[in-house]
Amino acid sequence: MKSTELGAERSAYPTEKERSSLDGKLSELFACARFWFAMICTAISAVVFFTLSLFGLLMPRALGRRWMLQAPILWSHVVLWAAGCPVDTEFEAELPKGGFLLFANHQSSLDIIALFTAMRRRPIAFAAKRELFSVPVIGWYLSAAGFIEVDRGNRERAIKSYEQAARQLGEGAVIGIYPEGTRSIDGTILPFKKGPFVLALNTQVPIVPVAVEGAQHAVRKHATKLYASTIRIRVGAPIETKRLTLADRDTLLIKTRKAMLALHRQCGGESSAAEPMIAPPGKRSGELET
Repeated sequence: MKSTELGAERSAYPTEKERSSLDGKLSELFACARFWFAMICTAISAVVFFTLSLFGLLMPRALGRRWMLQAPILWSHVVLWAAGCPVDTEFEAELPKGGFLLFANHQSSLDIIALFTAMRRRPIAFAAKRELFSVPVIGWYLSAAGFIEVDRGNRERAIKSYEQAARQLGEGAVIGIYPEGTRSIDGTILPFKKGPFVLALNTQVPIVPVAVEGAQHAVRKHATKLYASTIRIRVGAPIETKRLTLADRDTLLIKTRKAMLALHRQCGGESSAAEPMIAPPGKRSGELET
């Protein structure tokens, strides 16, 4: 199955040499204008769609949550249009009927927005860092829509988040997780953390591996420049966890990462290191700053 959004060819984030040329300076000026145009569209559409999501509070919990998860899908379409970042999505197989975990690589702040669009038929509630839940309005929405709060520094909160995720998966929800644990420095796929695979094994739900490529060419952390870039997403075949135990954790991790590496190559992504497969405990890689 294949679903492709109309759009332009991917353009790489310019090098320092390209920026210094006249064409490069004009390109940077246009990229700044695109960034602020996208920011304005992002803010206006957020107010409109997230206000509409309030009607979900009047509905039964499961139906209300599904209604509220339509808001980021509609919002994402507007943001990606303003950013000049069309999404090219391809599915290798049918998605599971019930709840499942979606594991994707993390390149840019546009990853989540692109995945909202790509998975519009099965809306995603992402696992998000605790700080976002403290932001006025945004934090309230994340809680009401069933997003999972991640607090690695508080064991009690972590257990509650785990229980919430397990409950929602049992109700047929789709929860998105970045097993790398942080944003990639260069767009390659980093080693995976073990924690998400413990959740998969304990809940016995399938893992759907997903590769994203191109988002890092559009915008980088802390930058105020936005370049048009096609974002390519490949959704792999589900990986079953039924009848697996915690003893199979590392084997499941390696199988999932190998699947994502293969999908990433299909997207035209940079070659990623095959080893190490497993990230060292507590170690985080840096994020691209410029």
